[in-house]
This record gives sequence, C-alpha cells and structure tokens, in this order.
Amino acid sequence: MNDNNVVIGEITDPAECARIHARIKRAERNLDWLSGHWSDLMPQARGKFVVVAAQQAHIAESSEEAWAWAKTVHPEDDGAI
Repeated sequence: MNDNNVVIGEITDPAECARIHARIKRAERNLDWLSGHWSDLMPQARGKFVVVAAQQAHIAESSEEAWAWAKTVHPEDDGAI
C-alpha cells in the first residue's frame, strides 16, 4: 500500500498567508547569510551538520543537535536552514 499521498490545497486566510511569507523571508535571509559566509565555516564544517538561524551558524555532529541548537538559541526564527 502506498502511504505517500500528496494533498494540494489553497490557503486564503490573509493572516496565515502573511505568516508563511514572513517565514519564507526569514529562511531567505538565513540562506543569503550562509551564501556569504560559507567560506568562514570551512573546513571545520566538512562532514558535519550546519544550521543557520537568525543569520548565525552552528556546526554540529548530528542533525538533531543542529536543530536543537536553532530552536534553543533562536526560537523566534522559524526560517532556520
């Protein structure tokens, strides 16, 4: 049995649309920051996990550790990458 169903819907609530757009903007800022600072993270980030939240990077040994850092240090940034 295939349990990988995809459901497509439309979000029309203006408040929800605003929250989604704000989250996308935060993620774009983090991605832009990473693009400009990637060389600062190398070579110590090689083979590790990097998370960027609030335009601040953290290098971790596991993805769980990386996401935990982002949620703990920058809980306001739901656009972490």
